[in-house]
Amino acid sequence: MNSNIHIFDSPEETARAVAELILEKAKEKNKQSLPFNVALSGGSTPKLLFTILSNEYADSIPWHFVRLFWVDERCVAPTHAESNFGMTYENLLKNVPIQDSNIFRMSGEVDPAQEARHYQAQLQAELPVRNNQPLFDLILLGMGDDGHTASIFPDNLSLLNSDDAVAVAVHPTSGQKRITLTGKVINQAEQVVFLITGSSKVAVLKQVTQHTQNFQKFPASYIQPYSGSAEFYLDKAAAAEL
Repeated sequence: MNSNIHIFDSPEETARAVAELILEKAKEKNKQSLPFNVALSGGSTPKLLFTILSNEYADSIPWHFVRLFWVDERCVAPTHAESNFGMTYENLLKNVPIQDSNIFRMSGEVDPAQEARHYQAQLQAELPVRNNQPLFDLILLGMGDDGHTASIFPDNLSLLNSDDAVAVAVHPTSGQKRITLTGKVINQAEQVVFLITGSSKVAVLKQVTQHTQNFQKFPASYIQPYSGSAEFYLDKAAAAEL
């Protein structure tokens, strides 16, 4: 088994392990009096993570050093049921002592191209830069059944090599517009963690992690951080074929 693959019995244990990682990294940054810059993803598994952070880590994580950004966002209002920010707010932000000034949401309710430019400028202003890309300490990713990650879908692999840190994407089935971080800024991060649970992703996950069969068509296969390998936090159901 690859050392970058971590397998746990249940979705709850998997999410809690990522919560422990966030606690550890935030404390390290706190000791250095440096901000801990994290990009979050949406979805059902991050929702579980946010609930655990809210219920069990509200008092132990040094939230005043944590600064939250987003990996991607649907082009909807923050109060919309599909908003990644809205889900994060309801399950995490309103329950922990994080300052509003440390929250940098993607504005899904405005013109997507305008917001992509605005968010890129914000990243450039707020984050260190390495290799001409904004530098995150940690990026949390999920993976869809089709192998997409962030809002980089199999029909738009060019976003993996875009020189723009933020771009507009389109969901291949619904046609819904998204705002997303691109491949280069994701791969520039100090640490990239995939949080994946459930049996529906077994076959794709095997191809992505082992680079077999049709792995080239899956965007998640191209996440190879500058600092080393992406880490996969998985439950037993997702890791069944590994």
